[in-house]
Amino acid sequence: MLFSVVEAMKLSELKPGDRAMISEVGHLDLPAVVKRKLLSMGITPNTRFSLIRRAPMGSGLELDIRGSKLCMRQDLAQIIEVEKAND
Repeated sequence: MLFSVVEAMKLSELKPGDRAMISEVGHLDLPAVVKRKLLSMGITPNTRFSLIRRAPMGSGLELDIRGSKLCMRQDLAQIIEVEKAND
């Protein structure tokens, strides 16, 4: 699978069907507990994933990452920087 980067953005800005790669997780002031939880869920730099869908009221996202389905709150998605893939 060819994966070329189009643009850097926040995970929360992706649309269903978009593919991307995680470039950075969290801010410097992000609590260690939150950062550790994200890392334990497989949200690590250079990991490729696709956005499956958004919750109807926009409160969450469903990702296909490392062969698993992962649901994430919108506020966490706003602190994860990604590089959108060019299909």
